[in-house]
Amino acid sequence: MTFELSEDILEAILNTGKETVKVSNLEDMAHGDTDKFSKALTCLKDKGYVTESAKGLSLTDKGAVKAAQVARKHAVLTSFLTDVLGTEPDHASKEACQMEHSISTETIDRLDTFLENRGPGHKPGHGRTWGRRAARTEHPVMQEHEGHAGLTKRNPIVSLSECEEGSLLHVSMIRCFGKHSRLIDLGVIPGELITLRRKLDNHAVVITVKGCDIALSPEVAENIMVERCNTQ
Repeated sequence: MTFELSEDILEAILNTGKETVKVSNLEDMAHGDTDKFSKALTCLKDKGYVTESAKGLSLTDKGAVKAAQVARKHAVLTSFLTDVLGTEPDHASKEACQMEHSISTETIDRLDTFLENRGPGHKPGHGRTWGRRAARTEHPVMQEHEGHAGLTKRNPIVSLSECEEGSLLHVSMIRCFGKHSRLIDLGVIPGELITLRRKLDNHAVVITVKGCDIALSPEVAENIMVERCNTQ
């Protein structure tokens, strides 16, 4: 399945948090089938999703958007399977990896809204906390490579609004993504590093991403889930 492997590659590159990823770090995703991997990679290049240099593979802007869409599907599906159906997290992640390639964005939007609106009385999950579990799920191949994990050291995942001014933060995922999809255009996507510059009196925040300062409303800040980075 070239299409499925291509999406997995995009998601894996995004999850590393690195600008460039060595091809050798991704080849195991094809389980030894080098021809299958080569076809998937060629497909990504032809569609303008990745570029390849001597250092490795890099996501284009178009590729970053596509990768974030795939990662979002994985996170929402994992959350639904664990928090609603009670599936064991590791198994849920594997199931989500299979399902994410065929499910429509419309269905994901509906699932996302459903999870958000469930309320605190529901078990085993809660609409406010489902992102924490799903955000820790990475593609199995990428668990072997640090990316930004060397900075976060698996610090607790919290909302952006809970962080302190001056904090360097790793974006883990975006809750209620359907309502905040414009964040992709601003460069605020899972795997990105951002800095919380200021917290305003109205609870809005100003962040820096890719060298640009961006003001975010309290609602948006509350739905961006991040890990604090260790900078010392």
